[in-house]
Amino acid sequence: MSDWDERYPALLREHLPELPEGAAVESDTDLAAAGLDSVQLISLVMALEAEYGVTFADEYFSSVTFATAGTLWQAVQELRSEKMESPRSR
Repeated sequence: MSDWDERYPALLREHLPELPEGAAVESDTDLAAAGLDSVQLISLVMALEAEYGVTFADEYFSSVTFATAGTLWQAVQELRSEKMESPRSR
């Protein structure tokens, strides 16, 4: 079981056109195999930024970050932690 909130898998599902209806989003769900392409990726990033109040810096745009639902959630959590540690705007 993952530690993500209930909104996260719903956000992913909206941007993964190849994920079969009713299939669970698991930590090891391969995002590319589920249909995450460059267009979907940008849309997903915008949705995640809006939902979680984070900003994806350039170093997060890698195949490692967007490999699985779990690796992407880890990045979101890191970004949320950084935001909490640094209340000043950049």
